[in-house]
Amino acid sequence: MFDLILHNAKIVDGSGQPAQRGAVAVRDGTIAAVAPRITADARRRVDAGGRCLAPGFIDLHAHSDLLHLFQPAADMKLRQGVCLEVVGNCGESLAPASDLSLPELKAHFTGAQAFPGAMDFRAYVQAVNTARPHLNVCAHVGHTALRLLAMGPVAGHPSPDQLRSMCRSLSECLAAGAAGLSTGLYYPPSAYADATELVALLKVVARRGRFHASHIRNEAEAILPALAEVASAGLASGAATHVAHLKLAGRRNWAQADRVVAFLERVRQKGLDLTADIYPYQHSATTILALIPPWAQSGGVAGLLARLADPHQQDKIRAQMLAGLPGWENMARNAGWDGITIAHIADQGERQWEGCTLQAAADQAGMCPAHFALELIRSTGGQVAVIAASMSEEIVARFLTLPFVMIGSDGVPTGGLPHPRLYGTFPRVLARFVRELGVLDLATAVAKMTALPARRLGLKDRGRIARGMRADLVLFEPQQVADTATFEVPRQSPVGIEQVYIDGHCVLDAGHVSRTRHGRFLDAQLTGDSAAPP
Repeated sequence: MFDLILHNAKIVDGSGQPAQRGAVAVRDGTIAAVAPRITADARRRVDAGGRCLAPGFIDLHAHSDLLHLFQPAADMKLRQGVCLEVVGNCGESLAPASDLSLPELKAHFTGAQAFPGAMDFRAYVQAVNTARPHLNVCAHVGHTALRLLAMGPVAGHPSPDQLRSMCRSLSECLAAGAAGLSTGLYYPPSAYADATELVALLKVVARRGRFHASHIRNEAEAILPALAEVASAGLASGAATHVAHLKLAGRRNWAQADRVVAFLERVRQKGLDLTADIYPYQHSATTILALIPPWAQSGGVAGLLARLADPHQQDKIRAQMLAGLPGWENMARNAGWDGITIAHIADQGERQWEGCTLQAAADQAGMCPAHFALELIRSTGGQVAVIAASMSEEIVARFLTLPFVMIGSDGVPTGGLPHPRLYGTFPRVLARFVRELGVLDLATAVAKMTALPARRLGLKDRGRIARGMRADLVLFEPQQVADTATFEVPRQSPVGIEQVYIDGHCVLDAGHVSRTRHGRFLDAQLTGDSAAPP
């Protein structure tokens, strides 16, 4: 007898092949049979009513690290059909950390209300399993965490001993189950790394058969050198390379789209195992500290605040915020002060500015926007989340169609007005880019949410509807599925996601979430064929 049979389904199996009518049987959390009809007995039979049945969606790029530990019942991803999240992105992971590195590490998690103590990666894995979140979790080890542990938040290059310490810590994290190494080369202190440091770390990644996921140094005017940097490090080390949230920021940079595509295809032809993820929106989200030149953040938040207290240093920082620096991605120039919205401020005394653009807030305060931003940083310690409008939907669609690009929400749980991608990414792909724009067919879109990220992670038992695979499943209505979250009202669940199963357990049914949580930490074991298909 089977535990579950879902029949009369339009099965989109994750392979990219067209949907087929059929039934799926589950026993002990595993798909036991897939056939046009299954007449055997089952403890539960579900008539899919001709709706689509797909593998559970995988969010390859998420920032729910703290949520899974302190709010494990949070369901904003589950309601999108997501069964697995990958956290520890953009160089920022909760482990490894020491008592000395912990305070500075905490500053990288904007608006954190609760934070775990110092722990190594094995302890982090245990903490996730103890919390028992709704979703399964994979995690990268963050370059920022490694750097803070070895040398603190200072600029400059690590000493030979410090670099050896970082490599040793990285190896221990990978052995404990980390999916790979993430870098945030746009954000200090990860931004202080040079090629020598990157290649040394990536050789450790390559030996362990994992991959490097990078928020590259520049996603705007200098995107090609930034891509070349991580590609060169990948080729020199032998490490598989993944570009986080592939984008082109700033209207004046949009003309580079063809050159970006050509570059990515060229390095793949050279033999680099390169993939990327993307979110289906024209707005990015980050911290207000992204407005500050990297040199000014040496020493962490304390170092920055000390410089802002010096009138000469503050004038220099403000001038560079306005004029830019060679090679530095200047968010203010790419989005404009009226294109950057204050999404969340951790300090309750400053929350009147949430929902305002920096231009509008500065006008109300009687300041120029750069001055207002610096004053806000001084009063809040930089604990401010912002959303920037700087991308083109046409280019988002262009990058989305590349066969080695998959889906990642880049969702960051914050207070205030979080980016709607936290609540709507996966249904938005199906509604906007499949049904409305016709950029992707349904089978290809599902593959980008399931089999391709599973393969990138090296998870051989996830991402497909096939016998022997784990029964992570999502049932949805393809003509109705849609995101409802907006920038004005972001905390809204999507429609059209009917049921979600994790390891064969029904965890979402007609909008009702199970009280029992079935998520756990998944040890990502990469294999040599882990790249997305060409």
